[in-house]
Amino acid sequence: MSTAALTRLPVQAASFWIDFKEARNAVETIVEVAHDDPEERPTCIVLTGQSGMGKTSILREAQRRLTEAFPEPADWGEARYQPVLRTVIPSSPTSLKINLALLWQQGWPIRANTHKTADFKVVDLLAAQGTRLVAIDNVHVILTASGVARRDTLDALRFLMSAGNVPLVVAGLDVARQIFADDVELAYRSIMLKLPLWEPGEPSQRLIRALARGMGMAVPEHLAAPAFAERIWRESGGVTGNFKRILHWSAKVAKRHDRALVTHDDISQALQLFTPYSPD
Repeated sequence: MSTAALTRLPVQAASFWIDFKEARNAVETIVEVAHDDPEERPTCIVLTGQSGMGKTSILREAQRRLTEAFPEPADWGEARYQPVLRTVIPSSPTSLKINLALLWQQGWPIRANTHKTADFKVVDLLAAQGTRLVAIDNVHVILTASGVARRDTLDALRFLMSAGNVPLVVAGLDVARQIFADDVELAYRSIMLKLPLWEPGEPSQRLIRALARGMGMAVPEHLAAPAFAERIWRESGGVTGNFKRILHWSAKVAKRHDRALVTHDDISQALQLFTPYSPD
């Protein structure tokens, strides 16, 4: 391929699905749980990993697949149809905030007296809207509050699963995993999924290749070569999001010089723009 042809290749920043083993396992587990018929004690999936490992992307992909798997019935009527309810709960939680956030996502108007029946209205709408799964992102934010607020949050999640009779998936940092594990009832009802950091060598090369292709970068194999891959892995700390940022900004630097093929100098300049990883 000529240099001119490479220069014309676009660099895309749009989101895309990275179908690697751990992510695929998480998505398939979530989708399978949502396909189960409602049970007396619905399952809770706890998806954890360092920030930037792709937890939100996994929730989006699971939502996409479930929306395709459970299309709106032809005779559904005028009620809102929502097979997957995905939201982020405000920090400093109470059960009221959790339920008001869910009501907002369910399309229910929030009025002055809504708080009086918010918890019951949420579970009513779960049935009325055909919800198969409730997904809560960044759950560590509401679980690392004070002791009282934490207990209130866990009780609210328990009520949501039991009264709403719907599986729940919560995603957050690794601290959420331990909090759920310390709650005997929730631990018994939970499936724990953890996204590990990427290892050097072939796993990181495979990720770089997939990211470069998905981002429309020139010659993904060039960036997945050991000399490039080892450096990108080292600077990323093994975090998926950091791999993507390094590639994205390196491509921008190369484009400034009217090139599509990224060099080591481009990576060096890109790394000056941000700190992709800080060790604990």
